[in-house]
Amino acid sequence: MIFEILRNTPVWVYLLFAYLLWMGLKRLQPSVRDVRRVYIVPAVFIVWGLYGLVQRGDQLPHAGWNWLIGAALGAALGLLLQQRIEVDRLRGRVLQPASVVPLLRNLAIFGSHYLLNVAAAIHPRESAGYLAWDMIVSGLGAGYFFGWAVRFALAYRAAPQVDLDGGCSSPVPLRG
Repeated sequence: MIFEILRNTPVWVYLLFAYLLWMGLKRLQPSVRDVRRVYIVPAVFIVWGLYGLVQRGDQLPHAGWNWLIGAALGAALGLLLQQRIEVDRLRGRVLQPASVVPLLRNLAIFGSHYLLNVAAAIHPRESAGYLAWDMIVSGLGAGYFFGWAVRFALAYRAAPQVDLDGGCSSPVPLRG
């Protein structure tokens, strides 16, 4: 049965999984990145979360409420979690310290979506319940990354200028 599930999984799911795994593994080491690239994974999850809502649009308002509950919880979490960054505005770069959180977060959200959709496909009679939870996960992912992006932007603006090619200063706390 597992091979049947894997065989019927669309190719884009494998590509997305590989990308999220790769990005999470990269964050296990400190990295200096272009500030615009920092927003790629959040954008992927926000779009995926909104796509989940649009995909279940025929089930509104019930699906919409589930999505909004997840989004509110996710946004609160995204605003609360802390991270430290250093900023080089002259070059448009940011230093992000090593962290296992992005890897675990990416895998948890992706895995939840995947498992809920597989469960809905395997058990069609109970699919409404699985898909309701998937709407919560969709909202949670989109909300979390929206909250994280807001906190990142605020921390970026508040951080002192640092020369990431040689200079150092103390990192600024970031929630998200």
